[in-house]
Amino acid sequence: MTELQLQDEILKHTLQILRLSAGEEARALEIMQELERELKDLLETGNLADATKRDIQALIKQADDAIAIGYSRVGASLDTHALVVVIAQKTQEIIQDVIPATVKLPTDALLMQLGKDVLIDGAPSSAWWAKQSENLQFKFAAQVRQGIVNNETQERIVQRIVGKRGEPGIMDRARSDVRALVHSSVMTAANQARLATFKKNADIISGVKWLATLDGHTCLRCAALDGQAWNLDGEKLTGTKVAFQAPPIHFGDRCVLTPLPKSFAEIGLNIPEPTDKGQRASSLGPVAGDTTFQGFLKRQSPEFIDKVLGKERAALFQSGKITVRDLVSGTGRALTLDQLRLH
Repeated sequence: MTELQLQDEILKHTLQILRLSAGEEARALEIMQELERELKDLLETGNLADATKRDIQALIKQADDAIAIGYSRVGASLDTHALVVVIAQKTQEIIQDVIPATVKLPTDALLMQLGKDVLIDGAPSSAWWAKQSENLQFKFAAQVRQGIVNNETQERIVQRIVGKRGEPGIMDRARSDVRALVHSSVMTAANQARLATFKKNADIISGVKWLATLDGHTCLRCAALDGQAWNLDGEKLTGTKVAFQAPPIHFGDRCVLTPLPKSFAEIGLNIPEPTDKGQRASSLGPVAGDTTFQGFLKRQSPEFIDKVLGKERAALFQSGKITVRDLVSGTGRALTLDQLRLH
């Protein structure tokens, strides 16, 4: 079945994209660790107990500058334009391998536009990075001033920023927010590149279907969208009740759009449709062609799961102790953009 073949290949590549996201998140966290050390050094220089208002203002100004530079580095570390190009090219290859027809790429101008400043939840990624930077600047100043007002020790004020065992500091939340934004940037770029490629090939692709992970961490919004389908103009197909949306629709969203191909007869090919339903061997034996990430990965061979997760994590996945969500959180093996090009 052509649709399931395309779905499986798209999901297989999405697993590689999740591994790329894990690598990008790790690189962003390294920058955040450097920023944390810099802020800690600022706080430990001098004696806050004897600091004047002018001294405190100078300290906060130095911290503001360090935070702005740190977030600028994190935002610049993710090359979304290069990612959009790679995803479009890979989508072209996937369709070409399944449908014996010419598959076109979106124009360079469109790919440049999609990758320049990806829109996340209605705002460009640059605005999100600026907002996170401003939030941390505000929280740093507030924690320092609060600590001084409370006559806290210098060590305690540092703990307000970097935390201590059992008590997170403001940098813990900042790191979590950075990871979420990196992941959302990657998934937005990937889904937009795919959708643009589907639309460019409207002669062989009739629409798109929403696929959600549907594990215990999937939100109700994504669960409700699972299996909904639209034509390439965003109009509802038979059985669809929800207006078209493109994932991700929230931070941490793992959903994807997969293509609905036209039949070979519709595109003028006088050859029989493939009958292979895309099933793969799994630890449970042949598994029915369900449409979730979790079901997809269970359809794959143990060798494939080992390659994606590593042997130890693959065993945990097959025993039900980790889910596809763990790939997003960095449990899986990370990929670089160059490695993604080769997968």
